[in-house]
Amino acid sequence: MRIARWLILAGSVVLFLTALLHGSGYVQISPVLEKSAMIPFVTSGLKALWLIFSVHLVVLSAVFIVASFTPKGRRLVLLCTLIPACDTILLFHFVGMFIGTVALAVATLLFLAGGILLPQGETTR
Repeated sequence: MRIARWLILAGSVVLFLTALLHGSGYVQISPVLEKSAMIPFVTSGLKALWLIFSVHLVVLSAVFIVASFTPKGRRLVLLCTLIPACDTILLFHFVGMFIGTVALAVATLLFLAGGILLPQGETTR
């Protein structure tokens, strides 16, 4: 069980660092979007989506840590693993292989391994 929690913690750290890296890109992407020929609604929407994705990763990393210490948290960890897995698949399909795709894939595998190793019983303490 200790290994499971360490794997989940490692995945959460990778996810959190990915969120910081992604969020830091807002400073570069915002002026590019402002100068584009897109209508303001689309420009604003893309800026919001950029930040939403970063926040989504931060919140998700916290959920994984809390779930790993929660009785019967195994189901929640495994269910939540679908989120970065889907993010990874969509990023790979639309953007291709880059550090963000690799980081999400690594986090996903860490969460999957940690979730599988968590006990199924009533307590995870």
